[in-house]
Amino acid sequence: MKKSFLVFIILTCLSFLIYARTLNYPLFFDDHHVITYDSRIRNLADIPRLFVSEHMESGEKSSTSYRPFLYATYALNYAISGIAPWSYRLFDILSHALCSFLVYLISMIIIKERGDKNTWPAAAMAVIFCVHPAQTESVIYVSARSAELVCTLFLASVYFYLKARTRPGALQKRALIALSILSLALSLFTKETAAALLPFFFVLEYYFLKKKSAGIFWPFLASATVITVVFTVYRLSLVFGGGSGIPNDYFGHWVGWISRFPSYIRLLVVPFSQSIEHPEAGKSININLFIGIAVIAVSLFMILRQFRRGNYLIAGILLLAALSFLPEFFFPLWDLVVDYRLYLPLAAFCIAGAAALARLSGPRAIMTAKSAVAAASLIFLFLSFSRAGAWASEKSLWGDAAAKYPTLVRPHNELGVYYLKHGQFDKARIEFETVLSLDPSFVKAYDNLGADYIRMGKFSRAQDVLLNGLSYSNLYSMRFNLETTYIKEKNDSAAIRNFEAARKGFPNHEVLRDFTNTALILGRPDLAQAFAEKASGQKNP
Repeated sequence: MKKSFLVFIILTCLSFLIYARTLNYPLFFDDHHVITYDSRIRNLADIPRLFVSEHMESGEKSSTSYRPFLYATYALNYAISGIAPWSYRLFDILSHALCSFLVYLISMIIIKERGDKNTWPAAAMAVIFCVHPAQTESVIYVSARSAELVCTLFLASVYFYLKARTRPGALQKRALIALSILSLALSLFTKETAAALLPFFFVLEYYFLKKKSAGIFWPFLASATVITVVFTVYRLSLVFGGGSGIPNDYFGHWVGWISRFPSYIRLLVVPFSQSIEHPEAGKSININLFIGIAVIAVSLFMILRQFRRGNYLIAGILLLAALSFLPEFFFPLWDLVVDYRLYLPLAAFCIAGAAALARLSGPRAIMTAKSAVAAASLIFLFLSFSRAGAWASEKSLWGDAAAKYPTLVRPHNELGVYYLKHGQFDKARIEFETVLSLDPSFVKAYDNLGADYIRMGKFSRAQDVLLNGLSYSNLYSMRFNLETTYIKEKNDSAAIRNFEAARKGFPNHEVLRDFTNTALILGRPDLAQAFAEKASGQKNP
């Protein structure tokens, strides 16, 4: 007990050493949609409604997001600090420390269950998990809490299950199984990826049945299966009913995802040149696809090999790492590679690594392993501390990405947006022009560059840029910005033509309202009247 408490203190101190300075870092990207603009987290009394509502009420359009326990934690944070970020990040730092401790506890159970005498790898690999640079996004980026929290809750379910399996008392078993089922249910209500992890418990049951000649935990398996199946059916009904999360091109997504799978392996083993942005694979068949297929094939071979050798616990842990990627394979998010998807796989690999190191024999081999783990821990600690500093602002975050991957367009575009918002128009122009030199079809950069020229008072330049962008794609925001330039230059005929084009191209937008308000704000009530007359006699959009 004293040793476990000491390990927990060490892991907590390491977590704060790396992340304490991020407590007052600003919110980023989707943080505003799930915290700043989401009305559901404003009152703790609304928490029950989260479990019966599938839509995310934010500044963006409604989506079929159903993660009630995750949003309940946001509601708790909002009750403590409003939209001030410190309580959200404090929660994530403590959750990370707890998850690291669960890696230690589960590793200890597996090591002792296999009869190994070396227990130091459990603490060593928990430290590796805690300080690994791939974890920084999950801990710092509040919107990535789902990855961290689902891992913590699922590992808690595994821990309670293993304790129940190794505890003799019937009363203790029932209490632990109840806690295991509760943790599993909460993990499902945190992120739907937990549903793919159910087979892991069947592997554990197979181990205990074969190795311990113990009876199957039918009540546990039945409860876990029913909860998971019911949740999955409901979740899929939301996905297919709402039409969100379904890729238009499955084949293209699979090719791209498999091609990027080696990038995940690299981030696990050699987490250097880490960035908020990752080079994306194309959706065409290339050498990266075959490398990805080879990596996946080797991974599956290792799992099957361990299973055939009777190492069911190790096979199960490796299977857990593989299963955590499964939902992303079928229902992808926008980015093929994001760091937070490694949170649970890394936990599984660290547990498997602890079990493997525990089998070492001989003082020389053990000393070599300890030295290697200590060196890796120090390197990872330094890299994580450095990586955490990049999250200090949008400028530093995207500037870091642009410096590491200068040929990627999104970092330059986002950096330009930052400069535009902060009135640094010349710097913004340079970034947007860089984007268009790298990818002339990146439409949003035309819109942003046009807005930049408008802020600089260069309306003719803005028109040229926006019209060029409209030749690629008819974006409403470009039409709206173009209207501003026409009104500013008193080109009424062009303004009316653009108004008509906007009404025709965007029937679901409040074009009349938006364009009329702009004309009034810019001191042109006559033009606003002209817009109204053009729309008269027709149903306003």
